[in-house]
Amino acid sequence: MRRTPTCVLITGLLLSASMALTGMLANATLGQEAQEDGSGPWTVFVYLDGDNNLEGYAIDDLLEMEQVGSKNGVTIIVLLDTLSLTEDTHWLVIEEDVSHYDVETGELDCDCDLFPEQSCPEEVDMGDGNKLTWAVVTAFTYAPAENYMLVLWDHGGGWRGVCYDDSTILDCGWVSRLTTPETAASLATAQVELKKLDENYKLTILGYDACLNSMIEVIYENRNIADYMFASINLVPGPGMGYAGFLSVMTQSPRPTVEEVGKAVVDSYVDCYENLISETGQGLEYFGDTTLSFVQLGERVGELVNDIDALARELFKGGYLNDSRFRGAIESAESQTPRIPTYEGEHLPFVDLGLYADLLGQKIPELSSLTDKIEEGVDEVVVYERHVTSAGGGILRTTGISIYFTCSYYWINPAYWFEDIEDAELYGLNTVYYGMAFTVDTLWDEMVFTFTQAYDESVLDFET
Repeated sequence: MRRTPTCVLITGLLLSASMALTGMLANATLGQEAQEDGSGPWTVFVYLDGDNNLEGYAIDDLLEMEQVGSKNGVTIIVLLDTLSLTEDTHWLVIEEDVSHYDVETGELDCDCDLFPEQSCPEEVDMGDGNKLTWAVVTAFTYAPAENYMLVLWDHGGGWRGVCYDDSTILDCGWVSRLTTPETAASLATAQVELKKLDENYKLTILGYDACLNSMIEVIYENRNIADYMFASINLVPGPGMGYAGFLSVMTQSPRPTVEEVGKAVVDSYVDCYENLISETGQGLEYFGDTTLSFVQLGERVGELVNDIDALARELFKGGYLNDSRFRGAIESAESQTPRIPTYEGEHLPFVDLGLYADLLGQKIPELSSLTDKIEEGVDEVVVYERHVTSAGGGILRTTGISIYFTCSYYWINPAYWFEDIEDAELYGLNTVYYGMAFTVDTLWDEMVFTFTQAYDESVLDFET
């Protein structure tokens, strides 16, 4: 999901190794020596999926990137797909003082001839993981660098996925989208291919310019895909990230460190919306709760998830789910934790992880040793977080990471706990969602499901 305010086919999956190596050698001048502080040259690849009702914002962000352009060791590449504003899908290399799109005529001057196919790739389903792999390998082979940033641009649904492509309808009747496991698997495949050319390759920053993806479920899935990730626990306004702001920081001299780049992404985003005034108050209309997190991936994420699993197991083993005294405390902690709202006023079954752990530990002191570890983990994984603060001081309180949780059976999405294709085929209306690492590796999903149906004797014993 991404809010839209009133203001403001590829036949080959991967390039052959020889073609990729040729492209890398041809662009070797971009691969300057690495800096010890991680401030070496960058390739920024924006997977700009505007093949839906966000296409106007896709063009706006393209024009914003062109305000800065590639320079000072930073190369910006875009794969652009829109629903009706442009025909098919196109490669764009964002050079300084070069405009690709004519807002008056709607004409697009692409750079597809610079890439190995040397022709435009027709209509690409940007919700297809195979296409994501192909695109990442193509972009980063064209412009090798010391650091790589990939931005997934489009609607986002938290653990449910990102990059919804309205031009492709799946057999189940849904539009194509990248599920959370599919995204990570696609990027892992791209990493294998790119390591054949550069054994040191790894994605530096994975960014979500899309709603709701700063969830522990998404972060855990991507823990080995990149060094860092940025995303929002909340809905993202249609205009999205502040590209001119953070790209200007990346291209300055001396070049910033990786963490300084991450902070610039967050600051440029929050500053953009905090400085706007609308009829509903400070911040873009209906967006007074805009927030963004920059998180560190890797082993610490795994430790945090182990602590979440330990809490879920204790809730099972300790009899907390069926005891009315504890149920009241669990429900009270959930109700007092900031929920994630939609623009229509509804609240999603996503809660702030750190704040929920804090409240639960206060209400059930027996659990505080477990909840304290979760709080510490969130604090260490989240490198930097900011949110819009309104003139009256009202904010969406957040520690920067959310988690799927609800006390209500009616908010349950059965697909959340489909751990394999058999589950999806047996219990689901389709097989789009299954196999998310967080639900496979923890009892959190079983705990949530059981808690919402604790008085139903037909509930299975998931531990058995």
